Amino acid sequence: MKMRSVQQCAAVLAVCLSTVACSRPESKFPSREIKLIVQAAPGGLSDTISRVTASLMEKKLGVPVVCENKPGASGALAFSYVTRQAPNGYTIGHGPVEITTVRSLGFGEVGPEEMDLLCLVSKTQPVLAVKVDAPWQTYAQFIQAVRARPGYYVVGNSGTGSIWHINAMLLERDAGLRLVHCPFAGSSGALTALLGGHVDAVVAGVGEVGPHVRAGRMKALLVFGPERSSILEGVPSSADENAPPGNGAWSGFYGPKGMPGEIKKVLMSALRAASESPEFARLCEERGMEPVFLESEQFQAFAREQAVFFAGTIPGLLEGLR
Repeated sequence: MKMRSVQQCAAVLAVCLSTVACSRPESKFPSREIKLIVQAAPGGLSDTISRVTASLMEKKLGVPVVCENKPGASGALAFSYVTRQAPNGYTIGHGPVEITTVRSLGFGEVGPEEMDLLCLVSKTQPVLAVKVDAPWQTYAQFIQAVRARPGYYVVGNSGTGSIWHINAMLLERDAGLRLVHCPFAGSSGALTALLGGHVDAVVAGVGEVGPHVRAGRMKALLVFGPERSSILEGVPSSADENAPPGNGAWSGFYGPKGMPGEIKKVLMSALRAASESPEFARLCEERGMEPVFLESEQFQAFAREQAVFFAGTIPGLLEGLR
């Protein structure tokens, strides 16, 4: 009888301890390291934005925010990885314009609908650039040369299906050209190839091309879009040259679908503080980005509009490559 009583008491005690443990509140978010997945290789614009933002978020959150690069398939590898993680806020991703293109490209069944978009922080204009000793001084001269030798000139980009590749294809389609597209794992590789004379031109971001232009290593022939860039003074815009307008890049952040509202609120607060900091303002000025902050709902609406545009555009571009 005594043994049975001891066993019964032990069972009751175990239940009580279990109940106390289960009712203990979870640690306040965040209580440990946050991982920020970058869809591009180190050295490019996406990587720079992510690393600067991560360091600024740490000040607000009080925990490390560590960047991890997962390039490939125009970002689809990174996007798919993040959306498969637990929606607990400890894995988030850098969300560039490619989150709206990879499904139309056939690289992955992932897009804004599978994500909790947190915020958009910047936009960037594309640029057509050539080596400083290239024979073309203007956009018109380059176009004339390409038309004279269809399928001869090689244009580098930051990866198959990347926004800079798409802009090169839009240029090809709208200007009636035939180019050879050469993808790299990020813009840094494409720019290095141009400097080495391995490609004839590149399409990349204003901020990526700007330092090379200022150093006298490259010539920028065109800024895609309705306006010129303050980073590349004197370089004509699409409007100046009656050239294809292109589609700018942008940067935001996202997490797996289903993150609790309180966790999203904490992350968005840290991201807003980072994007409104003097450090981020300097980064935008140096890298030719326009600081633009869109909160979650606004970002979601904007991203879905972009996805609709690319869904109606990309299949035709790919068909033209066949």
